[in-house]
Amino acid sequence: MGGHGYSGWWGNMGGLKQRGIVTYQLSPYEMKTNAHLISKGTHNFFRRTSSNLGYILPGVFLFWAVTHFGKKRHEWLNSKAGHAAQHEH
Repeated sequence: MGGHGYSGWWGNMGGLKQRGIVTYQLSPYEMKTNAHLISKGTHNFFRRTSSNLGYILPGVFLFWAVTHFGKKRHEWLNSKAGHAAQHEH
């Protein structure tokens, strides 16, 4: 274990030669990472978002409703009418 010296760079570590492995590589100069980002990217964003609105909107609406109810209830409980209603019981 260890201490045997340099065994080579990754993929060339001095072991048996492997056969039948094919690798492909694309030059970074040939890639267009931001091609059509503005023209097709905005369309894809709205298309994908609109297809998921049925899953997103119920949760957003529920969160808004609970928060709205809680704020209104908190304001009422801290008002003069809220204090009077609580002390009647």
